[in-house]
Amino acid sequence: MDGEVLLEFLAIGVIDVNGDDNKLEKLRAAVTDLVSVLKETPTKTASFTIVAADPDVPPEDPTVQVVMVLLKKHWTTVANTFSGTPVAVVRAMLLDSLVQTARQDDAIAVAFVNTARNVLPHTESGEHQAIWAAAIAEIESLVDLRAEAEWSTPETIKIDPFNFKSPAGIVVNSGEWSADRASLQTAVAGATGPFAGGNCNPHWLHQSPQAWGPEFASRLSALLADTVEEAVAEVSIEPIDLGPSFVALAKAVGTHVETALEAFSGATAGLQRRTNLLWWKEALYSSSAKASYRDIPVFSAASLMALDLFKQVPTYSPASVAAFLSEAILQLPFDEKSDGETLFTLTVQAMDVSELEPLRHVAAELVPTVEGRRPLLSLLGHAGSSGLLDASTLRKVSGMSADSVFCPSAWGALLYRELQAARATHEAGVKRPRRKG
Repeated sequence: MDGEVLLEFLAIGVIDVNGDDNKLEKLRAAVTDLVSVLKETPTKTASFTIVAADPDVPPEDPTVQVVMVLLKKHWTTVANTFSGTPVAVVRAMLLDSLVQTARQDDAIAVAFVNTARNVLPHTESGEHQAIWAAAIAEIESLVDLRAEAEWSTPETIKIDPFNFKSPAGIVVNSGEWSADRASLQTAVAGATGPFAGGNCNPHWLHQSPQAWGPEFASRLSALLADTVEEAVAEVSIEPIDLGPSFVALAKAVGTHVETALEAFSGATAGLQRRTNLLWWKEALYSSSAKASYRDIPVFSAASLMALDLFKQVPTYSPASVAAFLSEAILQLPFDEKSDGETLFTLTVQAMDVSELEPLRHVAAELVPTVEGRRPLLSLLGHAGSSGLLDASTLRKVSGMSADSVFCPSAWGALLYRELQAARATHEAGVKRPRRKG
């Protein structure tokens, strides 16, 4: 579906504006406002979707009332156009706003697709089925595209070349020195004999060679030693600190290695995730309950499997993960001849049994307390005991009949999708600043 949802409903007669384009523009303006509401408050996505899919939603439902307020802002005389609240028109507007927002926002897309997959099999979509099917197919393909980036394993890993800028060359300062040749010549001459006068060798070579030789050697060696020591003192090299250069090199190498490891980890994350999931499926061990799923009543085990799988996968996961969960649940011991359990029975159990406390805790964190149609997780996280729950209340909340029957795999898949939808919009809502005033 690449077109406008409102026009699809117009084509099948759900919306009738009697050929008045002005009325259609008013509907479009109200849908634009609904898109803004979703962008500002992503957690409304589930409620919007449940209401849009439910032909039996009452006119007094809070979501329906929100739509009517926005519609009246653009269409003052709308009450005179329809006899009563035009619920069918409201639902069409909600679906249009959901599709428009999901095309722009991945979090809304995840929540819309997962919620729609849960509720549509339990509603009478009738002539709207084709429109819903096209909308879900389009948005689900967008979600899968996003999921590919987090689940795929590339054939090669590209790492940027090692980038290190060598420090400037080291300058060695040796100082300057030059010998006093005149003084050196005088001293050497003095060592050769007494003819130089002053403090000289007192012996003549031809007269007393045995005395002259040692005196000459002593004086010349002292002269050479003094000269060399003076030269060394003048040209001594200052200490060179190589510490900063080695520190810079070590940091550059460390950064390069860290980048390479991150690239490797990111590239292989999808493969590692699949490996972990296969291990989990074969082990059938619950990290939440610290027990084997086979040792837990089957529907509670299915609920915990939905929770444990949810904790292992990212928000953006392919639709096939729900099918993977269903196949894993089928490994649990279950009487295939059984008709399953009703939605009411399963909800009561999920609200009361002790082993599902981890599920209720996560539900309380992710799903806000709202009125009207909303996810089942809202009941699990905020309703407390099931003592006040009845079939009518359950229908009012979920949009599904309390007598709807679920097998363990279908129940687990429903909870998993609700968890995925709740996390997507919860995270998106946390990241977006609220409008002041």
